[in-house]
Amino acid sequence: MQLQPGTAAEVGMSATRIRRVANLAEGWVAQGMTPALVVLVARRGVIVLHEAFGRLTPDTAAPALPRDAIFPMASISKSITATAAMILVEDGLLGLNRPVAEYIAEFGGAGKEAVLVHHLLTHTSGLSDEDVAAHAEKKRGSVTIPPVPATQHPQIHDYLLHGYDTPLWKPPGVEMAYCNTGYELLGEIIRRVSGQSLSAFCAERIFAPLGMNDSHYVLPDAAQPRIVKRAPDNPSAGLDDPAFHATPWACAGLLTTALDLAIFGQMLLNRGVYADARLLSPATVHTMTRNQIPGISAYKDGEFFPEAAWGYGWDVCGDKKAMYDGALYSPAAFQHSGAGGVNLWVDPTYELVGVYFSVVLGNTADGFHRVSPVDLFMNAVTASIIDE
Repeated sequence: MQLQPGTAAEVGMSATRIRRVANLAEGWVAQGMTPALVVLVARRGVIVLHEAFGRLTPDTAAPALPRDAIFPMASISKSITATAAMILVEDGLLGLNRPVAEYIAEFGGAGKEAVLVHHLLTHTSGLSDEDVAAHAEKKRGSVTIPPVPATQHPQIHDYLLHGYDTPLWKPPGVEMAYCNTGYELLGEIIRRVSGQSLSAFCAERIFAPLGMNDSHYVLPDAAQPRIVKRAPDNPSAGLDDPAFHATPWACAGLLTTALDLAIFGQMLLNRGVYADARLLSPATVHTMTRNQIPGISAYKDGEFFPEAAWGYGWDVCGDKKAMYDGALYSPAAFQHSGAGGVNLWVDPTYELVGVYFSVVLGNTADGFHRVSPVDLFMNAVTASIIDE
């Protein structure tokens, strides 16, 4: 099944309610909740809503935001990196139940031999980003960094080399603690196993087969005029740094459009295939998008969850009731959000793919990006389904 424009009625959705969703989105921009917003909704492969509101940059003379504006994905990048890892699993080159140290010999220290690849995917490695940063800072200037491999970025190489021997915060597999470092390790494993840079591997094995022509871990010059910009005092202004756009962080480096990300979501909804391209097997999609850590708790975004419910690169919705999250999706739905105001969710039960790309203007007191009405958007979209 390939995404194509159509009407709400042909896929069992209310045209009136979908128009209400569009009006909500337009109103959020008009009310000043966000200066830029692209929304896309597809059901059963039919795009029933794809609109853009606001302006491309904060300048008063800036052009209107196009539907193909490019946004930094921040943490949604992890879902792409996880997919790259699972492709190598399908290739018979990577084992999820093997030690990380088998692929990265420098990853050492007490208890580290028990950290398996799947722990990186589910944020249960026992590593802490804060500990890695502090450990690296203490070592900086006192260790010799080996030459940068041709397939690695110097900044990422430096980050990894300073942090490989960071002590574990907890034993692996006992608690979920969201960890960017785990995904940088995963990106390094992908690089070493495939022999390619992460950006080259994803371009060849994910973006090209799916026709995701506007998706990049390193933004090309030709795409620069379409990238969204924030005001300099925006808390996420760092996402606009050209150096960030040129660094293929496995945890946060992806830049893409709403349509490209919807294609990726539809591929998963199609159980691994899109148009004529088979990217993943149905078994792999099922494995990635189900709860892989039953019974494991988490503190995330200031909340405690007795059941973390996380897959391989995906937040599995289950029965969680996270603050400022959607309330009408099915337990089978899975999603990922990214700093700065972006979100992708896929609901196999309701056959939905939803994309919400915004520019958030601030953070709440606890420091998290919860000033977005994405939860209201998700609820209104799901409520637009009227068939039984």
